[in-house]
Amino acid sequence: MKLTEILFVAILILSSLLFTFRQRGVTRNNVIILGVDYLALLTTLIAVGANWRMIPAYMMLIAVTLQVFIKHKAIEVSRKKAVKLLKGTGIIFATILMFALPILFPILTFAAPTGPYAVGTQSFHLIDTSRKELVVPNHQVHRELMVQVYYPAEKNTGEPAPYHADIKALSKQLSVTQGFPYIATTHLGLTKTHSFTQAVPVQTDSKFPLLLFAQGMSLYGQQNTFQLEELASHGYVIVALNFTGDAATTVFPDGDQVDFTPIENTITFLNERIHIWEQDVSFVLDEVIGGDFDEAFKPIAAMINPEQIGMLGHSFGGATSAQMLVKDERVKAAIDMDGGLYGGPMPIAGPGKPFLLLNSEASIRFMEEANKGEPGNRDELFAEAYLRNQTIEKPGVYTATIPKTNHGSYTDLAGVSPIINEAGADVSANFQLINELSLSFFDQHLKGITDHTLDDIRTAHPEINLIKY
Repeated sequence: MKLTEILFVAILILSSLLFTFRQRGVTRNNVIILGVDYLALLTTLIAVGANWRMIPAYMMLIAVTLQVFIKHKAIEVSRKKAVKLLKGTGIIFATILMFALPILFPILTFAAPTGPYAVGTQSFHLIDTSRKELVVPNHQVHRELMVQVYYPAEKNTGEPAPYHADIKALSKQLSVTQGFPYIATTHLGLTKTHSFTQAVPVQTDSKFPLLLFAQGMSLYGQQNTFQLEELASHGYVIVALNFTGDAATTVFPDGDQVDFTPIENTITFLNERIHIWEQDVSFVLDEVIGGDFDEAFKPIAAMINPEQIGMLGHSFGGATSAQMLVKDERVKAAIDMDGGLYGGPMPIAGPGKPFLLLNSEASIRFMEEANKGEPGNRDELFAEAYLRNQTIEKPGVYTATIPKTNHGSYTDLAGVSPIINEAGADVSANFQLINELSLSFFDQHLKGITDHTLDDIRTAHPEINLIKY
Protein backbone atom coordinates (compact mmCIF):
# COMPACT_ATOMS: atom_id res chain seq x y z
CA MET A 1 0.00 0.00 0.00
CA LYS A 2 1.48 3.33 -1.09
CA LEU A 3 2.17 6.02 1.52
CA THR A 4 -0.25 8.45 -0.14
CA GLU A 5 -2.96 5.77 -0.06
CA ILE A 6 -2.35 5.11 3.63
CA LEU A 7 -2.60 8.83 4.42
CA PHE A 8 -5.76 9.18 2.34
CA VAL A 9 -7.45 6.27 4.13
CA ALA A 10 -6.33 7.51 7.55
CA ILE A 11 -7.76 10.99 6.88
CA LEU A 12 -11.04 9.46 5.68
CA ILE A 13 -11.38 7.34 8.82
CA LEU A 14 -10.78 10.36 11.07
CA SER A 15 -13.26 12.44 9.06
CA SER A 16 -15.95 9.77 9.20
CA LEU A 17 -15.56 9.49 12.97
CA LEU A 18 -15.85 13.26 13.43
CA PHE A 19 -18.92 13.55 11.20
CA THR A 20 -20.58 10.52 12.80
CA PHE A 21 -19.97 11.17 16.47
CA ARG A 22 -19.18 14.88 16.82
CA GLN A 23 -20.81 17.22 14.32
CA ARG A 24 -22.26 16.87 10.83
CA GLY A 25 -23.67 19.41 8.32
CA VAL A 26 -22.14 22.51 6.81
CA THR A 27 -19.93 24.21 9.35
CA ARG A 28 -16.65 26.03 8.88
CA ASN A 29 -14.64 23.17 10.43
CA ASN A 30 -16.49 20.49 8.47
CA VAL A 31 -15.91 22.27 5.17
CA ILE A 32 -12.19 22.52 5.99
CA ILE A 33 -12.06 18.82 6.92
CA LEU A 34 -13.86 17.87 3.71
CA GLY A 35 -11.43 20.03 1.74
CA VAL A 36 -8.54 18.12 3.30
CA ASP A 37 -10.25 14.85 2.28
CA TYR A 38 -10.47 15.93 -1.35
CA LEU A 39 -6.93 17.27 -1.32
CA ALA A 40 -5.80 13.85 -0.08
CA LEU A 41 -7.80 12.23 -2.88
CA LEU A 42 -6.22 14.50 -5.49
CA THR A 43 -2.74 13.77 -4.14
CA THR A 44 -3.39 10.03 -4.35
CA LEU A 45 -4.75 10.26 -7.89
CA ILE A 46 -1.68 12.21 -9.02
CA ALA A 47 0.85 10.01 -7.20
CA VAL A 48 -0.73 6.61 -7.84
CA GLY A 49 -3.72 6.91 -10.14
CA ALA A 50 -7.35 5.89 -9.90
CA ASN A 51 -7.81 2.14 -9.50
CA TRP A 52 -10.32 -0.46 -8.35
CA ARG A 53 -8.38 -1.28 -5.15
CA MET A 54 -9.43 2.07 -3.71
CA ILE A 55 -13.16 1.79 -4.50
CA PRO A 56 -14.07 1.38 -0.79
CA ALA A 57 -12.15 4.58 -0.05
CA TYR A 58 -13.91 6.44 -2.86
CA MET A 59 -17.27 5.24 -1.52
CA MET A 60 -16.29 6.33 1.99
CA LEU A 61 -15.47 9.79 0.66
CA ILE A 62 -18.94 9.99 -0.91
CA ALA A 63 -20.50 8.96 2.40
CA VAL A 64 -18.46 11.60 4.25
CA THR A 65 -19.51 14.24 1.73
CA LEU A 66 -23.17 13.34 2.20
CA GLN A 67 -22.76 13.74 5.95
CA VAL A 68 -21.91 17.39 5.30
CA PHE A 69 -24.30 18.39 2.51
CA ILE A 70 -27.40 16.21 3.05
CA LYS A 71 -29.54 18.14 5.51
CA HIS A 72 -26.68 20.61 5.67
CA LYS A 73 -28.39 22.76 8.33
CA ALA A 74 -28.81 19.85 10.75
CA ILE A 75 -25.40 19.88 12.43
CA GLU A 76 -26.31 17.80 15.46
CA VAL A 77 -25.41 14.09 15.19
CA SER A 78 -27.92 11.45 16.21
CA ARG A 79 -27.80 10.55 19.88
CA LYS A 80 -29.56 7.21 19.38
CA LYS A 81 -27.35 4.30 20.40
CA ALA A 82 -28.68 2.10 17.63
CA VAL A 83 -27.77 4.69 14.97
CA LYS A 84 -24.32 5.22 16.43
CA LEU A 85 -23.76 1.45 16.59
CA LEU A 86 -24.86 1.04 12.98
CA LYS A 87 -22.63 3.87 11.75
CA GLY A 88 -19.71 2.67 13.86
CA THR A 89 -20.03 -0.84 12.45
CA GLY A 90 -20.12 0.58 8.93
CA ILE A 91 -16.94 2.57 9.56
CA ILE A 92 -15.15 -0.52 10.90
CA PHE A 93 -16.26 -2.61 7.90
CA ALA A 94 -15.23 0.11 5.44
CA THR A 95 -11.87 0.49 7.19
CA ILE A 96 -11.18 -3.22 6.83
CA LEU A 97 -11.98 -3.07 3.11
CA MET A 98 -9.97 0.11 2.55
CA PHE A 99 -6.84 -1.54 3.93
CA ALA A 100 -7.49 -5.14 2.85
CA LEU A 101 -7.81 -4.64 -0.91
CA PRO A 102 -4.60 -2.61 -1.40
CA ILE A 103 -2.72 -5.07 0.84
CA LEU A 104 -4.06 -8.15 -0.95
CA PHE A 105 -3.58 -6.58 -4.38
CA PRO A 106 -0.63 -4.17 -4.10
CA ILE A 107 0.67 -2.11 -6.98
CA LEU A 108 3.57 -4.01 -8.48
CA THR A 109 6.84 -2.27 -7.59
CA PHE A 110 10.48 -2.97 -8.36
CA ALA A 111 13.61 -2.09 -6.44
CA ALA A 112 15.84 0.39 -8.24
CA PRO A 113 18.57 -1.34 -10.30
CA THR A 114 21.90 -1.38 -8.48
CA GLY A 115 24.24 -1.15 -11.49
CA PRO A 116 26.13 1.90 -12.72
CA TYR A 117 24.12 2.31 -15.92
CA ALA A 118 20.69 3.69 -16.65
CA VAL A 119 18.41 1.24 -18.45
CA GLY A 120 17.07 1.90 -21.92
CA THR A 121 14.37 -0.17 -23.57
CA GLN A 122 12.86 -0.46 -27.04
CA SER A 123 10.57 -2.95 -28.73
CA PHE A 124 11.16 -4.40 -32.18
CA HIS A 125 9.15 -6.36 -34.72
CA LEU A 126 10.89 -9.25 -36.49
CA ILE A 127 9.62 -11.34 -39.41
CA ASP A 128 11.22 -14.67 -40.32
CA THR A 129 10.51 -14.94 -44.04
CA SER A 130 12.12 -18.39 -44.15
CA ARG A 131 9.43 -19.97 -41.93
CA LYS A 132 5.67 -20.26 -42.11
CA GLU A 133 3.51 -19.47 -39.09
CA LEU A 134 2.58 -22.79 -37.44
CA VAL A 135 1.58 -21.81 -33.90
CA VAL A 136 -1.24 -19.53 -35.05
CA PRO A 137 -2.56 -21.20 -38.24
CA ASN A 138 -4.41 -19.10 -40.83
CA HIS A 139 -3.21 -15.88 -39.24
CA GLN A 140 0.15 -14.82 -40.62
CA VAL A 141 2.05 -16.11 -43.62
CA HIS A 142 5.45 -15.97 -41.97
CA ARG A 143 6.52 -16.32 -38.35
CA GLU A 144 6.45 -12.90 -36.69
CA LEU A 145 7.79 -11.98 -33.26
CA MET A 146 7.96 -9.00 -30.95
CA VAL A 147 11.02 -8.54 -28.76
CA GLN A 148 11.72 -6.10 -25.94
CA VAL A 149 15.35 -4.98 -25.70
CA TYR A 150 16.94 -3.66 -22.49
CA TYR A 151 20.38 -2.07 -22.65
CA PRO A 152 22.86 0.14 -20.75
CA ALA A 153 21.92 3.74 -21.50
CA GLU A 154 23.08 7.25 -20.90
CA LYS A 155 21.51 8.79 -17.82
CA ASN A 156 18.82 11.44 -18.18
CA THR A 157 17.84 10.38 -21.71
CA GLY A 158 14.57 8.95 -22.96
CA GLU A 159 11.15 8.90 -21.33
CA PRO A 160 9.94 6.68 -18.45
CA ALA A 161 8.87 3.36 -19.94
CA PRO A 162 5.46 1.85 -19.20
CA TYR A 163 5.39 -1.64 -17.77
CA HIS A 164 3.82 -2.89 -20.99
CA ALA A 165 2.92 -0.91 -24.10
CA ASP A 166 -0.40 -2.74 -24.47
CA ILE A 167 -1.35 -3.10 -20.83
CA LYS A 168 -5.10 -3.46 -21.41
CA ALA A 169 -4.63 -6.37 -23.79
CA LEU A 170 -2.10 -7.97 -21.44
CA SER A 171 -4.27 -7.53 -18.35
CA LYS A 172 -7.26 -9.08 -20.06
CA GLN A 173 -5.31 -12.07 -21.33
CA LEU A 174 -3.53 -12.70 -18.03
CA SER A 175 -6.93 -13.10 -16.44
CA VAL A 176 -7.58 -15.82 -19.04
CA THR A 177 -4.24 -17.62 -19.01
CA GLN A 178 -3.43 -17.35 -15.30
CA GLY A 179 -6.93 -17.63 -13.87
CA PHE A 180 -6.86 -14.21 -12.22
CA PRO A 181 -10.12 -12.25 -11.95
CA TYR A 182 -9.85 -9.59 -14.64
CA ILE A 183 -10.31 -6.80 -12.12
CA ALA A 184 -7.25 -8.08 -10.22
CA THR A 185 -4.94 -7.31 -13.16
CA THR A 186 -6.31 -3.97 -14.37
CA HIS A 187 -4.04 -1.98 -12.07
CA LEU A 188 -0.88 -3.39 -13.68
CA GLY A 189 -0.88 -0.22 -15.73
CA LEU A 190 0.08 1.70 -12.58
CA THR A 191 3.35 -0.22 -12.30
CA LYS A 192 6.40 2.02 -12.56
CA THR A 193 9.55 0.72 -14.22
CA HIS A 194 13.14 1.93 -13.94
CA SER A 195 13.79 1.86 -17.68
CA PHE A 196 13.45 4.56 -20.33
CA THR A 197 12.10 4.32 -23.86
CA GLN A 198 14.30 5.61 -26.64
CA ALA A 199 17.16 6.21 -24.19
CA VAL A 200 20.54 6.82 -25.82
CA PRO A 201 22.79 3.72 -25.66
CA VAL A 202 25.72 4.35 -23.36
CA GLN A 203 28.66 5.93 -25.14
CA THR A 204 31.66 3.70 -24.52
CA ASP A 205 34.25 1.67 -26.37
CA SER A 206 33.40 -1.32 -24.20
CA LYS A 207 31.31 -4.19 -25.52
CA PHE A 208 28.60 -5.82 -23.45
CA PRO A 209 27.47 -9.44 -23.21
CA LEU A 210 24.18 -10.34 -24.85
CA LEU A 211 21.47 -12.20 -22.93
CA LEU A 212 18.39 -13.74 -24.48
CA PHE A 213 15.33 -14.07 -22.26
CA ALA A 214 12.54 -16.58 -22.89
CA GLN A 215 9.14 -16.10 -21.24
CA GLY A 216 7.08 -18.81 -19.59
CA MET A 217 4.33 -20.51 -21.56
CA SER A 218 1.22 -18.26 -21.64
CA LEU A 219 3.11 -15.34 -20.05
CA TYR A 220 4.93 -12.44 -21.75
CA GLY A 221 8.36 -11.11 -22.65
CA GLN A 222 8.45 -8.43 -19.92
CA GLN A 223 7.37 -10.85 -17.18
CA ASN A 224 10.77 -10.58 -15.43
CA THR A 225 11.23 -6.82 -15.52
CA PHE A 226 12.59 -6.94 -11.96
CA GLN A 227 15.47 -9.08 -13.23
CA LEU A 228 16.07 -7.74 -16.73
CA GLU A 229 16.43 -4.14 -15.59
CA GLU A 230 18.92 -5.18 -12.93
CA LEU A 231 21.05 -7.12 -15.43
CA ALA A 232 20.98 -4.28 -17.97
CA SER A 233 22.09 -1.80 -15.30
CA HIS A 234 25.21 -3.92 -14.75
CA GLY A 235 26.23 -3.91 -18.40
CA TYR A 236 24.19 -6.49 -20.29
CA VAL A 237 22.12 -6.14 -23.44
CA ILE A 238 19.00 -8.25 -23.05
CA VAL A 239 16.60 -9.33 -25.78
CA ALA A 240 13.34 -10.62 -24.29
CA LEU A 241 11.28 -12.73 -26.69
CA ASN A 242 7.49 -12.75 -26.79
CA PHE A 243 6.58 -16.07 -28.43
CA THR A 244 3.62 -15.38 -30.69
CA GLY A 245 0.64 -17.60 -29.93
CA ASP A 246 2.31 -19.04 -26.84
CA ALA A 247 2.47 -15.68 -25.06
CA ALA A 248 -0.51 -14.28 -23.18
CA THR A 249 -0.83 -11.77 -25.99
CA THR A 250 1.24 -10.25 -28.78
CA VAL A 251 0.38 -6.88 -30.28
CA PHE A 252 2.16 -5.93 -33.49
CA PRO A 253 2.93 -2.35 -34.60
CA ASP A 254 -0.08 -2.32 -36.96
CA GLY A 255 -2.41 -3.14 -34.04
CA ASP A 256 -2.85 -6.79 -34.98
CA GLN A 257 -3.30 -8.78 -31.76
CA VAL A 258 -2.58 -12.49 -31.32
CA ASP A 259 -3.66 -14.03 -28.03
CA PHE A 260 -2.60 -17.28 -26.41
CA THR A 261 -3.68 -20.39 -28.27
CA PRO A 262 -4.57 -23.38 -26.03
CA ILE A 263 -2.01 -26.17 -25.94
CA GLU A 264 -1.93 -29.85 -25.04
CA ASN A 265 -0.34 -30.11 -21.63
CA THR A 266 1.40 -33.39 -22.42
CA ILE A 267 5.04 -34.41 -22.59
CA THR A 268 4.74 -35.32 -26.28
CA PHE A 269 3.27 -31.95 -27.22
CA LEU A 270 5.76 -29.92 -25.19
CA ASN A 271 8.71 -31.91 -26.52
CA GLU A 272 7.57 -30.95 -30.02
CA ARG A 273 6.54 -27.33 -29.37
CA ILE A 274 9.94 -26.50 -27.93
CA HIS A 275 11.48 -26.94 -31.40
CA ILE A 276 9.51 -23.90 -32.61
CA TRP A 277 10.81 -21.88 -29.66
CA GLU A 278 14.35 -23.00 -30.45
CA GLN A 279 13.90 -21.87 -34.04
CA ASP A 280 12.51 -18.54 -32.82
CA VAL A 281 15.52 -18.00 -30.56
CA SER A 282 18.01 -18.94 -33.29
CA PHE A 283 16.33 -16.57 -35.73
CA VAL A 284 16.30 -13.69 -33.22
CA LEU A 285 19.93 -14.35 -32.33
CA ASP A 286 20.91 -14.24 -36.00
CA GLU A 287 19.05 -10.96 -36.47
CA VAL A 288 20.49 -9.37 -33.33
CA ILE A 289 24.05 -10.29 -34.17
CA GLY A 290 23.54 -9.08 -37.75
CA GLY A 291 22.15 -5.88 -36.32
CA ASP A 292 20.65 -4.49 -39.52
CA PHE A 293 16.99 -5.46 -39.24
CA ASP A 294 16.04 -2.00 -37.94
CA GLU A 295 17.90 1.33 -38.06
CA ALA A 296 16.95 2.01 -34.44
CA PHE A 297 18.66 -1.20 -33.35
CA LYS A 298 22.04 -0.48 -34.96
CA PRO A 299 23.43 1.64 -32.07
CA ILE A 300 22.44 -1.16 -29.67
CA ALA A 301 23.96 -3.84 -31.90
CA ALA A 302 27.23 -1.91 -31.84
CA MET A 303 27.37 -2.43 -28.06
CA ILE A 304 27.17 -6.23 -28.19
CA ASN A 305 30.09 -8.63 -27.81
CA PRO A 306 29.08 -11.64 -29.96
CA GLU A 307 31.56 -13.83 -28.10
CA GLN A 308 29.72 -13.34 -24.80
CA ILE A 309 26.20 -14.68 -25.21
CA GLY A 310 24.04 -16.21 -22.50
CA MET A 311 20.39 -17.14 -22.12
CA LEU A 312 17.87 -17.33 -19.33
CA GLY A 313 14.22 -18.19 -19.12
CA HIS A 314 11.34 -19.16 -16.90
CA SER A 315 9.30 -22.37 -17.10
CA PHE A 316 9.06 -23.45 -20.76
CA GLY A 317 11.42 -20.58 -21.54
CA GLY A 318 13.89 -22.08 -19.07
CA ALA A 319 13.65 -25.42 -20.86
CA THR A 320 14.31 -23.58 -24.12
CA SER A 321 17.39 -21.96 -22.58
CA ALA A 322 18.74 -25.39 -21.66
CA GLN A 323 18.18 -26.69 -25.17
CA MET A 324 19.85 -23.66 -26.76
CA LEU A 325 22.84 -24.05 -24.45
CA VAL A 326 23.34 -27.57 -25.74
CA LYS A 327 22.48 -26.99 -29.39
CA ASP A 328 23.89 -23.53 -30.21
CA GLU A 329 27.62 -23.07 -29.74
CA ARG A 330 27.14 -19.29 -29.56
CA VAL A 331 25.33 -19.61 -26.21
CA LYS A 332 28.03 -19.91 -23.56
CA ALA A 333 25.97 -20.09 -20.33
CA ALA A 334 22.29 -20.44 -19.40
CA ILE A 335 19.84 -20.23 -16.51
CA ASP A 336 16.62 -22.23 -16.26
CA MET A 337 14.19 -20.80 -13.70
CA ASP A 338 11.80 -23.55 -12.61
CA GLY A 339 11.44 -25.07 -16.04
CA GLY A 340 11.06 -28.78 -16.75
CA LEU A 341 13.75 -29.98 -19.14
CA TYR A 342 11.50 -30.61 -22.15
CA GLY A 343 12.84 -31.33 -25.61
CA GLY A 344 15.69 -33.62 -26.53
CA PRO A 345 17.50 -35.48 -23.75
CA MET A 346 20.52 -33.80 -22.20
CA PRO A 347 23.92 -35.23 -23.26
CA ILE A 348 25.08 -38.05 -21.02
CA ALA A 349 28.00 -35.91 -19.85
CA GLY A 350 25.76 -32.90 -19.25
CA PRO A 351 25.54 -29.65 -21.21
CA GLY A 352 29.30 -29.16 -21.10
CA LYS A 353 28.85 -25.44 -20.37
CA PRO A 354 27.90 -23.46 -17.26
CA PHE A 355 24.23 -24.08 -16.44
CA LEU A 356 22.17 -22.96 -13.44
CA LEU A 357 18.87 -24.69 -12.65
CA LEU A 358 16.83 -22.70 -10.15
CA ASN A 359 13.91 -24.62 -8.68
CA SER A 360 10.96 -23.52 -6.61
CA GLU A 361 10.25 -25.36 -3.38
CA ALA A 362 6.66 -26.11 -4.45
CA SER A 363 7.74 -27.55 -7.81
CA ILE A 364 10.31 -29.81 -6.16
CA ARG A 365 7.62 -31.04 -3.79
CA PHE A 366 5.23 -31.78 -6.66
CA MET A 367 7.97 -33.58 -8.60
CA GLU A 368 8.91 -35.76 -5.65
CA GLU A 369 5.27 -36.64 -4.96
CA ALA A 370 4.67 -37.49 -8.62
CA ASN A 371 7.79 -39.65 -8.77
CA LYS A 372 6.51 -41.71 -5.83
CA GLY A 373 3.09 -42.23 -7.44
CA GLU A 374 1.99 -45.17 -9.54
CA PRO A 375 2.25 -44.73 -13.33
CA GLY A 376 -1.17 -43.87 -14.72
CA ASN A 377 -2.23 -42.45 -11.38
CA ARG A 378 0.11 -39.48 -11.04
CA ASP A 379 0.98 -36.19 -12.70
CA GLU A 380 3.17 -37.45 -15.53
CA LEU A 381 4.57 -33.99 -16.33
CA PHE A 382 5.96 -33.61 -12.83
CA ALA A 383 7.14 -37.23 -12.76
CA GLU A 384 9.02 -36.70 -16.01
CA ALA A 385 10.43 -33.39 -14.76
CA TYR A 386 11.77 -35.17 -11.68
CA LEU A 387 13.59 -37.77 -13.78
CA ARG A 388 15.02 -35.21 -16.17
CA ASN A 389 16.25 -33.06 -13.30
CA GLN A 390 18.39 -35.98 -12.18
CA THR A 391 20.00 -36.26 -15.62
CA ILE A 392 21.24 -32.68 -15.49
CA GLU A 393 23.31 -33.15 -12.34
CA LYS A 394 26.63 -33.27 -14.17
CA PRO A 395 29.96 -31.37 -13.96
CA GLY A 396 29.61 -27.63 -14.56
CA VAL A 397 25.97 -27.53 -13.50
CA TYR A 398 24.60 -25.61 -10.52
CA THR A 399 21.24 -26.29 -8.86
CA ALA A 400 19.45 -24.38 -6.11
CA THR A 401 16.01 -24.26 -4.54
CA ILE A 402 14.70 -21.06 -2.96
CA PRO A 403 12.49 -21.76 0.08
CA LYS A 404 8.87 -20.59 0.19
CA THR A 405 8.61 -20.23 -3.57
CA ASN A 406 6.30 -21.61 -6.23
CA HIS A 407 6.33 -21.52 -10.02
CA GLY A 408 5.30 -17.88 -10.23
CA SER A 409 7.88 -16.73 -7.70
CA TYR A 410 10.44 -16.33 -10.49
CA THR A 411 8.28 -13.74 -12.29
CA ASP A 412 6.98 -10.23 -11.68
CA LEU A 413 3.56 -11.71 -10.99
CA ALA A 414 4.72 -12.82 -7.54
CA GLY A 415 4.31 -9.16 -6.60
CA VAL A 416 0.69 -8.94 -7.80
CA SER A 417 -0.84 -10.51 -4.70
CA PRO A 418 0.30 -12.46 -1.61
CA ILE A 419 -2.69 -14.72 -2.26
CA ILE A 420 -0.85 -16.53 -5.06
CA ASN A 421 2.42 -16.94 -3.15
CA GLU A 422 3.59 -19.54 -0.69
CA ALA A 423 2.85 -18.85 2.98
CA GLY A 424 5.49 -16.60 4.51
CA ALA A 425 7.07 -15.70 1.16
CA ASP A 426 9.12 -12.49 1.08
CA VAL A 427 8.75 -11.41 -2.55
CA SER A 428 11.23 -8.53 -2.37
CA ALA A 429 13.88 -10.73 -0.75
CA ASN A 430 13.27 -13.46 -3.35
CA PHE A 431 13.62 -10.98 -6.21
CA GLN A 432 16.87 -9.72 -4.73
CA LEU A 433 18.24 -13.25 -4.33
CA ILE A 434 17.24 -14.23 -7.88
CA ASN A 435 19.00 -11.10 -9.14
CA GLU A 436 22.13 -11.87 -7.13
CA LEU A 437 22.22 -15.43 -8.44
CA SER A 438 21.68 -14.51 -12.10
CA LEU A 439 24.08 -11.55 -12.05
CA SER A 440 26.83 -13.49 -10.28
CA PHE A 441 26.37 -16.46 -12.62
CA PHE A 442 26.66 -14.42 -15.81
CA ASP A 443 29.37 -12.14 -14.43
CA GLN A 444 31.42 -15.20 -13.58
CA HIS A 445 30.83 -17.20 -16.76
CA LEU A 446 30.52 -14.48 -19.41
CA LYS A 447 32.58 -11.58 -18.04
CA GLY A 448 35.08 -13.60 -15.99
CA ILE A 449 34.36 -11.51 -12.87
CA THR A 450 35.19 -13.47 -9.73
CA ASP A 451 34.86 -10.97 -6.88
CA HIS A 452 31.27 -11.95 -6.06
CA THR A 453 30.75 -15.54 -7.13
CA LEU A 454 28.10 -18.17 -6.59
CA ASP A 455 30.34 -19.60 -3.86
CA ASP A 456 29.85 -16.38 -1.91
CA ILE A 457 26.08 -16.65 -2.32
CA ARG A 458 26.17 -20.27 -1.17
CA THR A 459 27.89 -19.17 2.04
CA ALA A 460 25.50 -16.27 2.61
CA HIS A 461 22.37 -18.31 1.81
CA PRO A 462 22.78 -21.91 2.96
CA GLU A 463 18.98 -22.28 2.89
CA ILE A 464 18.90 -22.43 -0.93
CA ASN A 465 21.10 -25.55 -1.05
CA LEU A 466 23.20 -24.25 -3.95
CA ILE A 467 25.14 -27.20 -5.35
CA LYS A 468 27.87 -27.23 -7.98
CA TYR A 469 28.35 -30.63 -9.58
